[in-house]
Amino acid sequence: MILENNRIINERYKIKDKIGIGGMAIVYKAEDLKLGRDVTFKVLKEEFIKDDEFIDRFSTEAIAAAQLSHTNIVSVYDVGNDGDIYYIVMEYIDGFTLKELIYNKAPFSNEDAAEIAIQIASALDHAHLNGIVHRDIKPENILITRVGDEGEAKVTDFGIAKAAKLSSTANDYMGSIHYFSPEQAKGEDVDNRSDIYSLGIVLYEMVTGELPFDGDAAIDLAMQHLKTPIPDPRDVNPQVSDELADIIKKACSKEPKNRYQTAREMMSDLKKSIGAEKLRWDDIEDDIPEHISSENNGTRKFTPADIEEIDEIDEYDEYDEEEEKAYRSKEKKVIFAAILTGIVLVLALTFGGKYINSTLYGDTIKVPDFTGMDYDKACMKAERKGITIERKDIFEESFEAGEVAKQSPEKGERINEGDVVILYVSQGSGDIQVPSLENLSKSKAEEVLAKQGLSLDDDVEYVHSDKPVGTIIEQSPEAGTMVSSDTRIKVKVSQGGLDEEIPVPDLRDKTRDEAAQLLDEAGLSGKFIEGYSDTVEEGKIIDQGIDPGTMVSVGSSITLTVSKGKNTEEPVTETPPEVMVPPVVEVTTQPNVPADNSGSSDADITEETVAQTDTPKSVNIPVNPNKESLSDSNTLRVTAVEDGVERVVKEGNFSKDDFPFTVSDTTSGPTEYKVYINGEVIHSETR
Repeated sequence: MILENNRIINERYKIKDKIGIGGMAIVYKAEDLKLGRDVTFKVLKEEFIKDDEFIDRFSTEAIAAAQLSHTNIVSVYDVGNDGDIYYIVMEYIDGFTLKELIYNKAPFSNEDAAEIAIQIASALDHAHLNGIVHRDIKPENILITRVGDEGEAKVTDFGIAKAAKLSSTANDYMGSIHYFSPEQAKGEDVDNRSDIYSLGIVLYEMVTGELPFDGDAAIDLAMQHLKTPIPDPRDVNPQVSDELADIIKKACSKEPKNRYQTAREMMSDLKKSIGAEKLRWDDIEDDIPEHISSENNGTRKFTPADIEEIDEIDEYDEYDEEEEKAYRSKEKKVIFAAILTGIVLVLALTFGGKYINSTLYGDTIKVPDFTGMDYDKACMKAERKGITIERKDIFEESFEAGEVAKQSPEKGERINEGDVVILYVSQGSGDIQVPSLENLSKSKAEEVLAKQGLSLDDDVEYVHSDKPVGTIIEQSPEAGTMVSSDTRIKVKVSQGGLDEEIPVPDLRDKTRDEAAQLLDEAGLSGKFIEGYSDTVEEGKIIDQGIDPGTMVSVGSSITLTVSKGKNTEEPVTETPPEVMVPPVVEVTTQPNVPADNSGSSDADITEETVAQTDTPKSVNIPVNPNKESLSDSNTLRVTAVEDGVERVVKEGNFSKDDFPFTVSDTTSGPTEYKVYINGEVIHSETR
């Protein structure tokens, strides 16, 4: 549910503005009317509040997290509910996430990355000592805030991840799999060493600007966490120190026993790697505008003003190595010409990115990487750069709902101002689980899918395999995938092996479509011809060229005769000669006439003479030649002779694969039928 601004919850918390949407909650900035301070107000999504067991676990974990008190942990102030509104009240952080900082400034220097990691490790050490494992350490859960003249890292959502993991809606957290430990990927119980593994991944990302493992599906990422050693960060960024590379390698060991056993151990090595016991956080990168920095013994510091201008710093993501080289060659002349003022250097640092791009690329814009960003933030970034966004929703389990799963054009491509970039926004993993269709027939699969509110794709692919003919051997999406109700499931159906023989199904009295489907499922094909029938309704099969149950090779073609209904055409016959019917005579028998007189006298006719005719009937004539004597194309002629008159019942050209089949006709009396193939009579009968 979405809360409107100025709404007051529990007579204490006044909603000010929506900040964003996460995997579990909708996040608002609110005012604590009792204490007169701003707070972060997280409202659980509806799918969580319907689960009483989850609510109990969540309350227990959140209350435990509220006991934590550490400078690098976002404080939990309150947990409660107002009717169906279940909420968490937390310390309000006026800053941004580590993910945003990595996106804009990575790779970090060894010192900057180590100092951030030390603060995170310090927070983890405090939590672990209090019996709380975070379970979802990732840059999105690290906030950067202002403290005096320096930035400070704060870890948020302690304890909440445990409740979410145990919930039936844990699929909402698949976006975190980039940072999952191997034991999390296997679904096993975790301890504090799982957080240490995740911190190692975050440290790798800070010093390289990249994730160590990537893939198109969650299972791919899980397998890499389980099997693939962490890449050497020095292969991506040669400036990474040997000490820091060793720390990352140890933290990300596949076996928990080979990692740092405590966060304090890792923190100690991080301090040693930069030779300092007490650390200050230097600028993340030298190209932060000079006018928003402060001086401290000749070293520029990352200040609160820098945080306020993070959006302006975004423009620097258009720098790349080639542009930098081109710029340097021009910069010498620019600085020399403007050396008396010194202002040019500041302007070059501040606006150099735009100047270089305009010089080298005209008015084009380099497309940023929106993947993994919240959609609202991606839109804000696109608007600043003059990019028009088109949204398309997809189901993608590797990304949390509301995150951009992919984009087109890809990052780094250049487009004109106002051009459209399509963002494919994850809707989570869907709400219907795809059932397993393997080894089912196509018709049975349709029944199973219908019960789930799904349907089969019309484009069914038939392939040869060693599986039983007509059974499904492959499906997409795979069984177990969560999808929406409008998803159509694609399948591949077995046609059996190339040399396999299968029985011909009984197709008589089936419709043309029904017969075609049965042939497809049996791994056969059909050839349809038409004929008349007095007994089989129009559109249904009168006869099939090969009898049901006959064993034929996979892929064989069966000729089927489809009824055209009754033949209403008058048969062509000669007019019979006139027959004189003698008049009806009434005769009175004389006593002197012999009773056994058999003469032909008209006096012998004692009844009316009535003309009699035969009733029309339907017949089927078999056309079954010896295929070995046929060529690829053969002429057929079927004739009927009735009362001395010959007429053609059927004729045309047919391939040898079209035979055998039957020809239907209607006759009113004795009729002689002949079947000619290539001019020769192969069959003759009288009906």
